[in-house]
Amino acid sequence: MTQTAIIVGAGLGGLSAARGLEAAGWQVRVLEAAPAVRSFGAGITITENGLAALDELGVGDAVRSAAVRALPEGIFTDQGTPLQQGMHADSSAVHGIHRATLLEILRGEREIETGMRVVSASDGADGRPSVTIEHGAADPDSSDARSERERRKDRARGTKLGRRLHRVLEPGDDPIDRRAEARATRAQVRALASSRFETLDADLVIGADGVNSAVRSALWPKARTDYSGATSWFGVVQAEADSPSGPRMYLGRGAEFGMEPIDGGRVYWWGMAFARMGRSADDEVAAALAQFDDWAPEVRDHIAATGLDGIARRDLWSLATRLDSYHRPGVVLVGDAAHAMLPTMGQGGNTTFEDAATLGVLLEDHALERALHEYDRARIDRTQRFMRLSERIARANTRLRNPVVVAARNGMLNLTPAIATEIAGDWMLAWRSPRERD
Repeated sequence: MTQTAIIVGAGLGGLSAARGLEAAGWQVRVLEAAPAVRSFGAGITITENGLAALDELGVGDAVRSAAVRALPEGIFTDQGTPLQQGMHADSSAVHGIHRATLLEILRGEREIETGMRVVSASDGADGRPSVTIEHGAADPDSSDARSERERRKDRARGTKLGRRLHRVLEPGDDPIDRRAEARATRAQVRALASSRFETLDADLVIGADGVNSAVRSALWPKARTDYSGATSWFGVVQAEADSPSGPRMYLGRGAEFGMEPIDGGRVYWWGMAFARMGRSADDEVAAALAQFDDWAPEVRDHIAATGLDGIARRDLWSLATRLDSYHRPGVVLVGDAAHAMLPTMGQGGNTTFEDAATLGVLLEDHALERALHEYDRARIDRTQRFMRLSERIARANTRLRNPVVVAARNGMLNLTPAIATEIAGDWMLAWRSPRERD
């Protein structure tokens, strides 16, 4: 009998996991909280390990055809002075691609069930694993998502029955008066609530729902996320005369900036800077220019060329808790849900592809619980090593503000040959499919 899986999240992790499981003969449903499928972000850097995982998932060649392959051009000061030369080994080449292009490749002809916001999950310890979804919930990326979370907290604290009844009404419904609310029975409240909530079960539930994973919150309640102390702007512009032909990074005081060519003759840029949590601006292009106003001309040029509809900003969070297992009976986490790391190494997406490919192979070769135990053995040490290193690099970049210490960091980079960096990073690129290890 065909085994079934519910995948929570239709991002890179969810769509990759769907491919891996279907190749293993599983029947898959992909649930997405947002009312429509969309891409969040700009570009993504795929390194050799991520490409090997995408090969295992059957889309490596499609990604190679769409992406821009290039060698890193090196590291520079904020004024454009070279600190470290570019890399030369073929294994160091990366593939730059727009996130939307990659999501389209991963999705293929797949149907995604949108508007399916998971609010809780249960493991398979006492039956089949399941998720409870809320129909008509606020879009998690919308401006009213915060008020929706506050309403949920109110309900959890046991607010008055009348207010609870009013809140389960759909937006646009006629309000009911306070006396009518007060007369509402618990049965009426439950009936209204049950029309919005539905429980779905399967042989396996996969949490691929990001750093704020609802699946992880339900089954790993002690896990905590942490604000990095940095915010990030990112955008995409058409390539100009001063655009790099390969990935390039600039380091300053409490900030870094990077650029990379991607498909469509475009350049993906990002800027990270020390900042208080939750800051935003009506004009984020102006805000980014203000942050990098005295940096190298090409940095300012690429920011200025970005339209208001082509720039995004988000605070950078990571998973502060190192999970001792990525699975519960019948439930498993992949990607940021399991090991959300800071983007300083560019390995968040690549390790997600590794997760999905590893899980697919193991589920093809082993019974479910054995496959989940083997998944822990294959993924925990490696991904948490990335988490630790990403944190250390953040401390040396966006958290380093003392000019004397910044100068010392730059001096060390200037004395470190690129080949030494390449050799030190060999372990990072050396992912192999479980098929090859066997």
